[in-house]
Amino acid sequence: MSMHAGSPLASRQVLCEKLLSRVQRTLGPRAARALPLSVLGALAAFATPATHAQDSAPLHVAVSVPPIAWMVDQLAGEHVEITTLVKPGDSPHAYDPTPRQVAELSTVPLYLAIGVPFEQVWLPRLVKNNAEMQVVHLEEGLNTRHFGSGEAHDHGHDEAHAYEQEQEHDEHHDDDHTDDHADHDEHDEHHGEHEGHEEHHHDHHDEHADHQAHGAQHGEDEDLGEADPHLWLDPQRMQTVVERAAEVLEARLPQHAGEIDANEQRLLKTLSELDAQIAQTLAPYKGRNFLIFHPSFGYFADRYSLEQHAIEVSGREPTPREMATLITRAKDENIGTIFVSGQFSQTAAKRIASSLEAEVAVLDPLAEDYLDNLKHATEALKAGFELTDSQ
Repeated sequence: MSMHAGSPLASRQVLCEKLLSRVQRTLGPRAARALPLSVLGALAAFATPATHAQDSAPLHVAVSVPPIAWMVDQLAGEHVEITTLVKPGDSPHAYDPTPRQVAELSTVPLYLAIGVPFEQVWLPRLVKNNAEMQVVHLEEGLNTRHFGSGEAHDHGHDEAHAYEQEQEHDEHHDDDHTDDHADHDEHDEHHGEHEGHEEHHHDHHDEHADHQAHGAQHGEDEDLGEADPHLWLDPQRMQTVVERAAEVLEARLPQHAGEIDANEQRLLKTLSELDAQIAQTLAPYKGRNFLIFHPSFGYFADRYSLEQHAIEVSGREPTPREMATLITRAKDENIGTIFVSGQFSQTAAKRIASSLEAEVAVLDPLAEDYLDNLKHATEALKAGFELTDSQ
């Protein structure tokens, strides 16, 4: 995947041609042509220390979440300086860049996006502040799943609403801002009408009808629900993300393209082995359900023939009626473990776990050590299924 047009050899060729032009003007064309290219290459090495210093400087890369930062580090290591906007323990659904981060991003040459909701809101503004920043959407073209009726949330709409709110504040349009709140409340009331519905995917098309009126824009996929951004939790999709990121990094760091390519091949092999290991471990539990507060492990569940049910309802904690429905379902299925992640409130999950005398375990979609995290998630799910089977 090496980009030969931008390789160190090609760069040296260009530099030597420039030197040849200078020598021609000084010595004349005939004398200049008599000099071998290797001599000009040596002259270039001594004549341009600033160029070499620039080549050795790490490339500043910005990413949204820790798993993508981990991937970039695996590919380019010391040749990149990585800014991760969402820190471990923070929620990308409630994230806004700090003024310091916005200032830092004004000079970053490369942003590797992955499609988390806040990027849809903030990237246009960040690009406006830094017209030189290259933004690469690593998620583009990947087969995207959408939150089912048991997984639906409003995070994207909340953040879009917050963005509109800030714009309106800057433009002093307070009246329009009040109207936006009214529309948002009407949207939430519509979701409340669906309390207690069974979580079947074929019902989700009706539930999502008002999302179009609320301002979400997903083109032909609008009736499918909000797109699930956690695609890195599927090792096979992550392999595609790795390939795309490696190509971009090789183009931006041609002098290290060979090393990045070798790292890419090693990482792809590791992810393939991890995928096979997880599939083997979870094979006995195909078709099984697990209860999780935030519906972040849908890609993982789809890959290994599991089904997640979310405690969240449209991005908020369940009402008492919804809580009762969840508890009834969990009792019927002998659920012994309720899964949570550190980025969200665990109050509702612990309440349900207490009612069921169930355990609470962590599934973290944003852990920085990607490999260890998916291994942990696999073992945690296996233990949860075993606990259910033992009851």
